[in-house]
Amino acid sequence: MRETWTAADGSEITIRPISAADLELEREFVSRLSPTTGYQRLMSARSLSLAELKRFTDIDYSREMALIATTMVEGKEHQIGVARYVKDEAAPGEAEFAIVLADDWQGRGLGSKLLASLLAAARAHGVRRAVATTMSTNEGMLALAQRMGFTLSPNPASPSITNLTLELGETPRP
Repeated sequence: MRETWTAADGSEITIRPISAADLELEREFVSRLSPTTGYQRLMSARSLSLAELKRFTDIDYSREMALIATTMVEGKEHQIGVARYVKDEAAPGEAEFAIVLADDWQGRGLGSKLLASLLAAARAHGVRRAVATTMSTNEGMLALAQRMGFTLSPNPASPSITNLTLELGETPRP
């Protein structure tokens, strides 16, 4: 599953599954995220360890998927986004997803495209419901989720968290 998407500005973006060989791409991508974007993705100010980065790139495709978006910059591949899901063993048919984009790619349509590609892959692999949590102040993620047809609801355990749910029998709206 490899696809090419052309952004509104004409930039060619490759969307493809991540692999263990992408460890350095992932490390560079994460290191370039602004403190705000990193905090919103991890819901904390911590940095990812090398073990976590390895875990995020060397995945078990039978229970998870991670798609990265890359573009060429001066002849070198640069990661500009990643979307992933992990199936919930306790809730068959359900998977938790996450997405993060490089700061300069937010608001340019890449999030909608990358998430739509991930949801299509999830659906093809038997996932019937996609769920996530995000900070209630993460306006970009909340707007993306609404555009894609997710149901947003306050997290009963924390008013600072919003739960996102999408039944994958529904067609996501790119």
